[in-house]
Order: sequence, then structure tokens, then C-alpha cells
Amino acid sequence: MRIPALLLTPFARPRATLALAIALTLLAAIGFSVLRDGDEPVRPLAVDDSATPSPVPSTTPSEPTVDADDDFEPPSRVLGTRRSVVRVPRDDPPPVKKKSISAPAPVSLKPVNFIAQRGELSRLLHPEIVTESIKVGMPDQVELYIEVTRPDPAEHGGGPWPVVMEISPYHGTIADRAGTRIFPDPKDADGELLGLTGYFAPRGYAVVMVDLRGTGRSQGCLDHLGPKDAQDVKTIVEWAASQPWSNGRVGITGHSYVGSTPSLAAAMKPEGLVTIVPSAGLATMYDHQFQYGVPYLLQWIGPIEAYEELAINRHLPTFLGDGYGDNFGNDMEDFGCGLPNSAATAGTGQLTGQYQAWHQARDWRRDAADADIPIFIVHGVNDDAARIPAAEWFFGMRAPRPDDKVWLGQWTHGGGGHVNTRLDQWQFALHAWFDKHLKQMDVDTGPPVEVFLNGGAVTSMRSWRALGEQLTFHADATDGSLSTTAPTATGSVAFAGSNFVNSVTFESAPVTRDTLITGLPELTLHASTTSSQVLHLIATLYATDGSVYRPISYCAIQPSLRDGVDTFTPVVPGEVMELHPQCFTSAHRLFPGERLHLRINTQSPHHVTYAPLDARVTIYTGPGMTNMVIPVIEQPTLYKDVPLQLEQ
Repeated sequence: MRIPALLLTPFARPRATLALAIALTLLAAIGFSVLRDGDEPVRPLAVDDSATPSPVPSTTPSEPTVDADDDFEPPSRVLGTRRSVVRVPRDDPPPVKKKSISAPAPVSLKPVNFIAQRGELSRLLHPEIVTESIKVGMPDQVELYIEVTRPDPAEHGGGPWPVVMEISPYHGTIADRAGTRIFPDPKDADGELLGLTGYFAPRGYAVVMVDLRGTGRSQGCLDHLGPKDAQDVKTIVEWAASQPWSNGRVGITGHSYVGSTPSLAAAMKPEGLVTIVPSAGLATMYDHQFQYGVPYLLQWIGPIEAYEELAINRHLPTFLGDGYGDNFGNDMEDFGCGLPNSAATAGTGQLTGQYQAWHQARDWRRDAADADIPIFIVHGVNDDAARIPAAEWFFGMRAPRPDDKVWLGQWTHGGGGHVNTRLDQWQFALHAWFDKHLKQMDVDTGPPVEVFLNGGAVTSMRSWRALGEQLTFHADATDGSLSTTAPTATGSVAFAGSNFVNSVTFESAPVTRDTLITGLPELTLHASTTSSQVLHLIATLYATDGSVYRPISYCAIQPSLRDGVDTFTPVVPGEVMELHPQCFTSAHRLFPGERLHLRINTQSPHHVTYAPLDARVTIYTGPGMTNMVIPVIEQPTLYKDVPLQLEQ
């Protein structure tokens, strides 16, 4: 019954066989730029306010209902205390003496070498640290288990210290309470991972590790980022900000599901929250499960079954292996009680991809986007678990803010044991961010936007919305071309939608120079199908040299949801529909000689794909018909990447 850790990334997944069996059962029930190395500044680009965000239904999430007074103060009780000394394998570099300045320096767009500036950061001055285990009561009397690691007050006084927080459902089962998942590189003199606790506490921080309700050693029922989780997050942030050892400034970080709780906190706007750093997170469960109605492979099943299995495993005996027994013998009245909160009880939308009440109660995008705090968001365009549409609440909904920062790169969800492949640069980037916003130090955190491209180049800009021009590529069924010139005649091409091998393709002429595609492509698709059953249409945009096809963006839609993800409109066989699939945000570099290749079918490696046995899909082209708008930055400055590791 043990869940392999690999399959639990980013959100808890069941065993592959179980996921496949459940998926098949449920599905059966529904029948271009020139490369210049140097320090030249990028030319200012016009702000484009027409970027299309993730599909958002007309409904808005209701406020969480909590039976508590507004002046509720969470009680807490200390369960235990342990002390330790952190030893580092090498000395920190001496601090850099800074020149006084009378006015803020202009923001440089050259990528910052965070390793080289580590001497400007807070230093390891408090090696003796103490960890306290605490239970904190929530408004509904449920107690959350928390571990607080901070400089030992017997050696370093009581602070106050700024707070770094991680809020996770994985503690004690598939992840530790040191925070090594989001911070996997720093090690002590013995080669042991330090994590957030062992790294930041000796540098003058209080690190608070929180078990979400119904997980780890916390009481209650798993809520899947629902209203109770939201109230818990608000309560625990305000509790931490009010403690005598706290300076009242809290920052939250985490990766994957743990990168989603920071967005939840931003949406709730608790007193004391001053920044979040979400890595591969999301702000709505809908973006976790579906891309405009098309379910994501494996992640679709997580809120249905896998998370509850994870919550149950904590109660089972330790002899079953790692990941079991962290709360064995305790809170047995909570055994399996999260099932009614899971997507398994959410209704037919789990089969059709329709946004329904369950998703509405777990949609925090608009409030998170409106949060008046600096956000440092980190996401991989090739993430194969927390897909990049999950970040569209930030890219598409949030107005450009001068204090925000974006890292967008080629990484997947955490291949090679690292969350973003930035290695030591990530260690010191996060350190710099927290020093700036929590300790309020004068620290350079780099350009607002850094995009790490394939081919080892980096581009940067002042705002994510300043993305240059948009080029429209028109599909032409008469010759299979993809061109910036619209066809003058109409045409059509069909494929058997029931055969995953079949597809229709359109291809452009070769590009003549390095070209950047950075932003959110927009696809307009005119199509019909011979079936009225639920069908998944997926369009994949590739870069190809004729032999290798490198995906740039995936666009998907369930045609019955063409009027909105919360509106089911039956498909009329043979009727031509205008469809606007949701696409993946892109950050890719095309090399001279490569072509753009658009393939439309019913499958992709990212999706649980399905087609009726009798389906035949026709794609229509012509004036104003099937086309793709692609965001292109013309002649930006590109830089070579900085070293990613400390010299040994």
C-alpha cells in the first residue's frame, strides 16, 4: 500500500497501476532574436495588457466559513524542545562593505550571480539552535502540529527573528520537517542536508514548519486547499507573527503542493505576511487537475484518491516502511475523514472536466493575484507535474509589480533531485530574497524577470507583460503550411479522433535567425466532430529541425466546455465550432533553420486522453479561421548563464 515517492511528485500520487485502473474506470463511464553576449540593456518594450490568463469561470469562490470570533487568538502548547549546533563545511565569505547611496540604484537587467554576492548576505552567527514541537489550536478547535527552529535563546537571546515558514501535507510521510525538498543543496560539515531549518536558523531566522490539517501529526480532516486550510494558514501566519521570538515579518516558501500553500496565504492576506516564494505551485485545484477540461495525467487522480491515501498512511504501523506511522496511535478518530472533502465526491465534473462547486471552493487565483506583497515565483515551462498553466494566476491576472520577481526555466518538476536545476544559485537567491524582505537588508535580488532558455542563454526584462510583439501564424489545410500570411481560400483536413496515432499537422518555413518565444501563445481552432461524446482536442506546438521535435507549448480543450469551463454545452455532430484552447506559457529559443510545427490530435504525454470510438475530427482553415498567435521578443540582449555551483 506504500506510495512510491516518485509518483507523489508534485502532489501525492497513487501507484501507477492504481492510478491507471481508476482513470480507465472513470473514463469508461463517459462512453524567434540575435544572440549578443554582454551587458547592454534590453530596449524597453511596450506593455501588453491583452495577455490571456487561464480560463476563469464567472463564479467566484465563497469566503471560508469559520465558527469563531474575529478576535480569536490561537492557543498553543509546547510539546518538546531539542537543541543542536550547525557546523558548515566552509567559512562564509567576508561581508562586502557597501557604499552609501543617496538614491536607489536603477535595476540592472543583467542576471545576478547570487553565488558571487553571498558575502553581502546574513551570516552564520548563531550556530546553536533550538527546535520546539508545538501544537497550535485553530478556530474550530483542531490542533496543528508545528516545529519552530530558531537561535538558541540561552546562547543568542530571544531575538526577535524574522520568520521563514513551510506549510506542507507531506511532513512525516514523504518529506522531512527540515525543508530539504525546497532547499536541497546546503550541507553541513558531515555532508548532511541542512534544509531550511539548519540553514536559516543559524543566520538569525525562526523557521516554522507546519503540518496541514489531516496530515503529518496535525488533527482534523484533509481539506485539499479548501476553506478550512485557508483559515488555518491565515491563523498560523498571524500566530507566528505575534510570537515574542518573531519580528512580525513572515515569508512562506515551498515546492509543489507545498508551493501552493504560499499562494493560499497570499489570498487570505494575513497580518504579518510580507512575501511568498512559491516554486511549482498553484492557486486553484482546477489547474492541478484539468487544462480547459482535459485531465492531466496522474495529477487528475491526486485529489480523488492519492492524498487521502497519504493522510491514512500516517496512522498505519511503522513496520510497513518509510512513509508510515508518523502519527501512529494518535488522532484515530480522524482516520480517513478527509474523503468527503476529496474530488471523489465532487460530482460529474471530475469526468467531464467541468469547473464545479468543489473547484470553486478551492480557487484562490484572483485574491492571490491581488495580494499587495512582493512575490518571487519559480516555475519550469517543462514541468511534467505542476504544469505551467498553474502559474497563470501570476502571469495573466497579476498586474506587473516592481517588487515581484520571476524565474522561468527549462526544468521539469525536480529531475535530478533539485527543484529547479539552479543549484547554488537558488540557495543564495532565496537567501537574498528573505534577507531583503524579512530582514530588510539592502540586498540585490536581480532583475524582476529572468528567463533561462534552452541552449544555455538567459534573457531578462523589467516586467513579464513587456514581451514584445505578437505574430499570428495561420494554418492552411490546402498545403499544410503555417504562415504569417493568412490563406485566401477555405480548406479542411480530418483525422480519426479515436486513433491516438492520427493527427493533422501544419509547418512553417525555417526561421533565419535565433528567435525567442516567450509568453502565452493563443490558439483559435475551428473544428467539428462526428461524435457528441466527450472528446479531448490537444494541439502541440513544436520546434523541429526535421528530425527532433521539441515541444514549445501544449494547448487543450474539451469542446463541450467551449462556452466556459463552468458551462457544459453539448457538441452537435458536424457543427463547426470556434474553440479557444488553453495553452502552456512558453520560454523557448528557436535556432536558425528550425521550423514551427503544429500538431492537432487527441493525445499528449501530459494528459489522460480519451476519444469516442466513432469520432472523426475535422479542422477548418481559411480567412479568420484556425490560427495561432505567438509572442516573440525581437532582438533582446541574451546573456551567458552564470556558474551554478560553488567552486569546491
